[in-house]
Amino acid sequence: MKRDANRDCYLSLDQRKYANKYVVIVDGKLIGAGKDVEKYVRKAWKMYPGKTPFVARMRDPRKLYIYLVR
Repeated sequence: MKRDANRDCYLSLDQRKYANKYVVIVDGKLIGAGKDVEKYVRKAWKMYPGKTPFVARMRDPRKLYIYLVR
């Protein structure tokens, strides 16, 4: 259930506002967003001891990303 809440929170974030930043989410709540992911992970561990934070990097919605798989 927690993973679904984290995913839903991630998908509901404004992509332009958080473009090219890392976001850290715990229990469906945004802990922080920025370039310094370690700072926000430590904050999440302090606020929610024993829980694993959801960490992801927001892509810029104005760019096209192409991945080639062999």
